[in-house]
Amino acid sequence: APVFAQERYSARLRENNAAGALVLLVRATDADWGGNARVRYRLAEGRVRGAPLSSYVSVQAETG
Repeated sequence: APVFAQERYSARLRENNAAGALVLLVRATDADWGGNARVRYRLAEGRVRGAPLSSYVSVQAETG
């Protein structure tokens, strides 16, 4: 299973960040070889003030 560099990640944001601004960097590794060592990232869907979380932030699946 992938191992994250930290057990828990959190970030505080100022309002009105520019689109594409870096919010948080997450790192994980997998001890397997080749394609089995590949780690992909995604947000668990949630809601913020009634709107989908994905309407506020996104994750680069390959890099975290």
